[in-house]
Amino acid sequence: MIARSRLEAVVTGFRSGAKLVHAEQLTGGVSADVFRLDFIESDGTPDSVVLRAHGENHSGHPAQLEFELLAALFVSGLPIAQPLAVDVSKKRLDNDYLVSAFIDGTSTIEPGCAAARIEVAARVLAQIHKTKAQGLPNLPERFEPLPEVFDYWPEGDEWQPLKAHLQSTSMPGFSGPPSLCHGDFWPENILWREGAIVGVLDWEDAAWGDPLSDLACSRLEFRYRFDVEGMQTLTRAYQAERNVDVERLAVWQIYVAAAAQCFMSEWGLPVRQERHMRKTALLAIREAGEFLMNGTSFL
Repeated sequence: MIARSRLEAVVTGFRSGAKLVHAEQLTGGVSADVFRLDFIESDGTPDSVVLRAHGENHSGHPAQLEFELLAALFVSGLPIAQPLAVDVSKKRLDNDYLVSAFIDGTSTIEPGCAAARIEVAARVLAQIHKTKAQGLPNLPERFEPLPEVFDYWPEGDEWQPLKAHLQSTSMPGFSGPPSLCHGDFWPENILWREGAIVGVLDWEDAAWGDPLSDLACSRLEFRYRFDVEGMQTLTRAYQAERNVDVERLAVWQIYVAAAAQCFMSEWGLPVRQERHMRKTALLAIREAGEFLMNGTSFL
């Protein structure tokens, strides 16, 4: 927990004369501490912001790069929280941090409206992938799942035929056009209000590359939460917006699922949740492999 005095210093660092009245730690990712900070402006106006302080094990983009990306995306019309400040000086906090406007919304999707919400999410994901490069900062590239997927390969003899198949297959390289990829488009990074998406959060893994890497990640994440039906709803809605190369999607599916099962033990998940997610990730690898080797149903 960050000391209140340091949170007060964050507020006065970008709002001279403001007074912190309340701080609430929010659920966030593994690599950052996230707070809602409520304060009173010097003229008596109340306001709220979100502080995202990088943790010791932060592995995403540097704070300055993420701030520049958010600033460009905010003016592009995407549902992005307005970035307000970035500090890499280590004077107020021990680590770099960003401050963004607070968005009043919820990441909760009620079961009765899951299908409709997932369709909206798919359209926003497609909108992200249509974002123009002009004005965006330089981002890492994410074009090919091979051969890096083998760095995360699951243990066991069951997976060796698929590994041999991928190693012997000459998959055509990505043929374009490159897209902006969010990198972690899952339910907890989407804020809703009255059925509309009002905020897409956490751009620390954004890249420029193959949009199917994003779709594969989202398919797996929505499957964790909404089972196969949720994954299929997301895929169909996305396909209505953009063409999908199913073979490349299958290889990306293997990539993201293999990476997930490799690192899942580091995410601090409850035992039951990790067991469910690990089982789902391995099933996703198996299904994509069956499609690539035997032509079985995949989407």
